[in-house]
Amino acid sequence: MDEDDDETRVSLAKQGLPEHGGPPGDPGPPVPGPPDGEAPLDAVVSGAVYAVLGLLGAVYGLIGSFVQDWTVDRVPVASIVLALVLFALVRLAGWGTGGRTGPVIIALTWLIVVFILSNEGPGGDLVMPTELSGKTNYAGYVYIIGGLAAAVLAILRVRPGGPSGQWLLGKAGRTGH
Repeated sequence: MDEDDDETRVSLAKQGLPEHGGPPGDPGPPVPGPPDGEAPLDAVVSGAVYAVLGLLGAVYGLIGSFVQDWTVDRVPVASIVLALVLFALVRLAGWGTGGRTGPVIIALTWLIVVFILSNEGPGGDLVMPTELSGKTNYAGYVYIIGGLAAAVLAILRVRPGGPSGQWLLGKAGRTGH
């Protein structure tokens, strides 16, 4: 702001005149303020989108856990392809939602399902065995570690939805454009 503008405002305020130069009782043109937030319908749609993304991550983790052990010789081809597809899903979620919340939801639900299925069940059953026919099964390791790395890299490649530090400042950090 210019110093002359400040002096003019102070002078007008002392005289009881509005800044816009109209009659003293006239409030002047409305001044646009910051947005109050999302409309209720926007909040419902956003919640539904995040729920669908969470379901997508969980279903992908479930299906991937059962098909990850397909190999060609000892190369875990299915695990590598599944990790690449997870990278693409997370990136597309970021593009579709315009921020990092959607990709994080997919990655977290995928990770939760995969970790649950990688542990032994009560009867000793295991969806992702570490040993098959006396040989180490690398497919499960590639699926978990490769998928986790792919998801993290994809999340990092997504642009944040708001200005830097918005998560910390809340509404104060938002800009009303």
